[in-house]
Amino acid sequence: MMAEKLNVGLIVTLSGRWPRELPVKRHAEYTAWARETLRDMNLVMPEQVLTTPAEVNTAIDTMRSARVDVVIMVYGAFTGDDIAASIVQKMGVPLILWAPYEPPYQREERLWANALCAMTMNAAALGRLGYRCHAVYGGREDPRAEAKVINLLKGYAVRKAMGQMTLGLFGYRPTNYYVSTFDEAAIRHTFGITMNATELKTVFDDMAALPEDEVRADMEKVSAQWDPSGLPDGHLENHSRLYLALKQRMKADGYDFGIIKCWPEMGAAHTQPCAVLGRLLDDGVSIGCEGDVDAGITQVMEMLLSPGNAPFITDMIDLNEDENTMIFWHCGNAAPSLHNARYHPELRNHPLVGQGSAFWTALKPGPVTIARLHNFHGRYKLVLMQGEALDRDRVTRGSMTEVRMRAPVRGIAERLIEEEIPHHYVIVWDDIADALRQTAALMDIPVIAL
Repeated sequence: MMAEKLNVGLIVTLSGRWPRELPVKRHAEYTAWARETLRDMNLVMPEQVLTTPAEVNTAIDTMRSARVDVVIMVYGAFTGDDIAASIVQKMGVPLILWAPYEPPYQREERLWANALCAMTMNAAALGRLGYRCHAVYGGREDPRAEAKVINLLKGYAVRKAMGQMTLGLFGYRPTNYYVSTFDEAAIRHTFGITMNATELKTVFDDMAALPEDEVRADMEKVSAQWDPSGLPDGHLENHSRLYLALKQRMKADGYDFGIIKCWPEMGAAHTQPCAVLGRLLDDGVSIGCEGDVDAGITQVMEMLLSPGNAPFITDMIDLNEDENTMIFWHCGNAAPSLHNARYHPELRNHPLVGQGSAFWTALKPGPVTIARLHNFHGRYKLVLMQGEALDRDRVTRGSMTEVRMRAPVRGIAERLIEEEIPHHYVIVWDDIADALRQTAALMDIPVIAL
């Protein structure tokens, strides 16, 4: 899942009558900050503070040529409305107004920046012109201000990446799973995602056509990591064939992520894909299970916001009010990077119907963010929860984790039902709640924080 980088413009501004010493200093500080903090983004930063219309127009031409996606305007000192208005009108891209704190006051000295006042004025002027902007108050040294800027940029990066993605559907939805239906037009409108489909028969044909040496090599690789003796005859081979075939088909069909109808057909072929999907996640290949497109989109969003951390599509199966915990479980699709080695992860048969491969494992402890996008009558909403995954062994077959939630668990469960949120949630072992909130806001998706 490769995403095109976000192109970010960063400018430092002032109106001409204000002294230049502080703006020049801020230009050096904030461009250095950007090079260090925004290394994963393409930066376009003029070499001088912008003051005159000619300087601003030159910078705009440069940023347009570089296809800048969003502009950060740092107040070197007080700036009139003209620069912000020129950027939004001539470039048509989002604008982040960033006002650092004032320098220490001296009773008999002049005001050196007046950045907050300028930002307030500029934001109001843009509103009158019919444009929206983002306002950030506080210097780069303030974690709150820095986090807001970073989360805004992450949100725009996710929006850009998702708008270039193609989702591959492998089959439709499992029998009687109405919550796995989807609205393709709403998905395209909200996220920009293109959808295409590949029949499950094509996957089965790919499995059968694989070179025997490739299949045997993967079987040996799997056997070296997990004891396959708990699998019925033929299931390890089916596991390796499906793993290789899905990886190959995703690339051949140009899919950035996928959704699969994992039963009943795959079960009938003794190749339910739980463990395969977990392994693929650690390869950066996202394929959501049970035909749940909205859960799959949530999983991709979390992967973009927390690179290198595999999410976990899961059910919430129980709660404990005394400990304020919830148990999250699924058939065995947890990525190996999530397994808690203390409790001896196993590669076994499907824990319920016995027709494939699955990881029976407890998952690692740590802070988690739990989310779910849901299309409710044509409009998306995002449910968002936070907690701490505990160091607990599994209590039943499959993959599971027990999470101590921040909010009271009974209230969470009741609210999920009231809001008609489906039963699949996506957990990532990272605190990305603020970034998810900001990303949702950029897509006009309301957030239900629990």
